[in-house]
Amino acid sequence: MFKAMLCKEKKEIMGSLKKEQIKRAVDKEDSLIWVELENPTKEELSFIKDIFKLHPLTVEDCVNTNARPKIDQFPSYLFLILHAAGYHPKTLKVKTIELNICVGKNFLLTIHMDPIPSLKTAWARAEKNLNLMCTSSDNLLHQVIDSLVDNYFPVIDMLDSRIDKVENEVFSNPTEETLKQIFSIKNDIFFLRRAISPQRETINLLAKGDHAFINPAIGIYFRDIGDNLMFILDTIDTYRDTVSSALDAYLSNITNKTNEIMKTLTVIATIMMPLSVITGIYGMNFKFMPEIGWKFGYLGAYILMAIVACGMLIYFKKNKWF
Repeated sequence: MFKAMLCKEKKEIMGSLKKEQIKRAVDKEDSLIWVELENPTKEELSFIKDIFKLHPLTVEDCVNTNARPKIDQFPSYLFLILHAAGYHPKTLKVKTIELNICVGKNFLLTIHMDPIPSLKTAWARAEKNLNLMCTSSDNLLHQVIDSLVDNYFPVIDMLDSRIDKVENEVFSNPTEETLKQIFSIKNDIFFLRRAISPQRETINLLAKGDHAFINPAIGIYFRDIGDNLMFILDTIDTYRDTVSSALDAYLSNITNKTNEIMKTLTVIATIMMPLSVITGIYGMNFKFMPEIGWKFGYLGAYILMAIVACGMLIYFKKNKWF
């Protein structure tokens, strides 16, 4: 999907631009263009490469979507790779979407393969806000990144809910599914942290204001975004510790249940030992045994075994062995 928006002479916002209009506007210093490409075709990438004089390495990075967050300086623009965050509605698994950004003196390019809700939000704001769209390209860049980072918080809230649910299961009725959920959350936390940590470093570089096309006065706003990312990282670290504690609690709970089962089996086996001795004695094939000819010998043996079993149960209970 290809769409473009233009601020003309800082007085008027024009949407739904055609390629010819972009060609005419790109050389005008009083214009500010935002081109948004979602899952671009080769022709669309070739068009923006020629119009905005993009380096081949930039185009290559836009096509290969497994890059870490970074920032590169080129003669006519600044190139950034960032990651938006989201999660699958059904599985609640965390996912990230690579966002490639080129910011020049009078243009902003955003290129990505999958839909990014935060980018749609930023686009909608810019369409309706003359001050936002027409100030400068670095200010527009700040709005895009700020919206992208804000969208991390719903993901964090979702993880918090999953952790609470798992903790409740651990202490109430832990199952194999509980263990799967614990490891799933651990993987999501690791995955999210791996995406955010280098992203914070990239934002901090923008905050220093040492790059071309970035006004040092905007640096403080990027610093605020960096602080938000630091808060998110601290929260993720807390979640990581919480999940590790939940895993330890799960294993302890399972161990305790196993011990209880073993204790019960041990009590049963211990009670059966003297009963086996009694039945073993009367099972010997001697011809002369006093109780063999006794009328109530069979019943007496059962009564004896019952008395021994009850006595042992009372003894175990008194000593709190089960």
